[in-house]
Amino acid sequence: MKVYNMSCNKKYKHKIANSLLRNYVFLAFSMTLLIIITSIIVGMFAFFLFFNTSNVMSEPEEIMMDDYTLIDTSTIESSGGFVEVIDKNNNVVYTRGTNPNPKSHYSLEDYNKIILSSQFENLEDGYSYRSSYNKNKDFLLVVAIPESGEKDIHPPKKRLSPRVFIALSLLSGFSIIAIFFIFYSRLSSRDFVKPLELLTEGANRFAKGDYSTRIAIYSENEFGELKDSFNIMAQKIQDEMMLREKSEESRRRLILDISHDLKNPLSSILGYSNLILEENIPNEDKKKYLEVINNNSQRANELLQDLFDFSKLQSIDFKLTLINSDICEFLREIIAFYIPEFDKNKFDYDFDIMEEPFMLKIDEKHMYRALSNIINNSIKYNPDGTKVKISGKSSKNSFIITIEDNGIGIPASLQHDIFNPFVRVDDSRNSKSGGNGLGLAIAKDIIEKHNGTIELYSDINKGCIFVITLLSENL
Repeated sequence: MKVYNMSCNKKYKHKIANSLLRNYVFLAFSMTLLIIITSIIVGMFAFFLFFNTSNVMSEPEEIMMDDYTLIDTSTIESSGGFVEVIDKNNNVVYTRGTNPNPKSHYSLEDYNKIILSSQFENLEDGYSYRSSYNKNKDFLLVVAIPESGEKDIHPPKKRLSPRVFIALSLLSGFSIIAIFFIFYSRLSSRDFVKPLELLTEGANRFAKGDYSTRIAIYSENEFGELKDSFNIMAQKIQDEMMLREKSEESRRRLILDISHDLKNPLSSILGYSNLILEENIPNEDKKKYLEVINNNSQRANELLQDLFDFSKLQSIDFKLTLINSDICEFLREIIAFYIPEFDKNKFDYDFDIMEEPFMLKIDEKHMYRALSNIINNSIKYNPDGTKVKISGKSSKNSFIITIEDNGIGIPASLQHDIFNPFVRVDDSRNSKSGGNGLGLAIAKDIIEKHNGTIELYSDINKGCIFVITLLSENL
């Protein structure tokens, strides 16, 4: 059986519309988040790449040393700046470079200005001050750069033009959109395109006559429901096709069996009737021929009658005529009818029917036919001296009828098929006894129409045991 596989789930809580909305929301949120992150990264990259102007050699914290006399001030001095060391009393204890306004002491106001000034902030004297405090030696290192020297000591590496920035931003944006469209297409393919492809492929194979095709989709939305509907439909159609084929095969076999069973008696009738039409046939021979014609006519008539009864049972319009009946008394009446037959065939018999009445709704005419067919089988096909036992007893909510013998038996391989029409143990044996292979099929149909069951336990030379179970609330 061809199965197109994705996945299966019995509960379909999600809808396609909800899946689409969820995907769109996820896409919008993810794109917004990624755009923000990318913008930050691009901005930081542009800043550090194009605007970072720091020069460690001009930063006081970078050149700081406990022994300030060892500080390298060459870069600062070459730009026209100077370095001063101020002690805790605001006295200038060390100077390197050219200070246009040298001081030996700073007032508290000037000292605070130096400390609080920011990088590249120009004060009134045209210098930009940077400072760093040495905790170990308790002094303040001041670096002063003139405004004219800023470009020399901190030359800008490169400036990002608006055109370049716009191009960079557009490139980043298009890259993000492309990435997310690829991701979303993958997501959509998994949720929508792939199920549609599987459904289409399965439907095409089914349309070509592959009724064993089934679709398996791991989806909790309408695709899952559609998959279930398709598989149920496919299973029903496949079952119908199998039943149709089986019915057609049964019909062909039935016609073949009927033709075969009618051929023998009709051939005999035709042959002996032609003999009678000949002249100079002794009356004694004519009588024998007429007896043969009569016997074969009866066989053909019985076959046609059984076939009619079997066909009637198969009809959807057939209905049983049910009445409340004591099945125990009913069974005794059937046994009483067959006792002369048992005696005639020198059968030993034993009957065990419960004394108490047991009421069942049965169609007496058809139930009589069913039980008679089974008993007749035992009489027809078993040799003289066979022992037959018929019992009937209640068991919980049912009544069990057992018909058994110790005769020649039926092969175990036929225990189930023997109830099919025209199934015989031995065709030659049936032709001698007049059996047509419909008796047990009719019996089974009648019993099952009473909502009962019939089972056979048998094997060659081990006899047969038919067990019939009828429910007390059978209909």
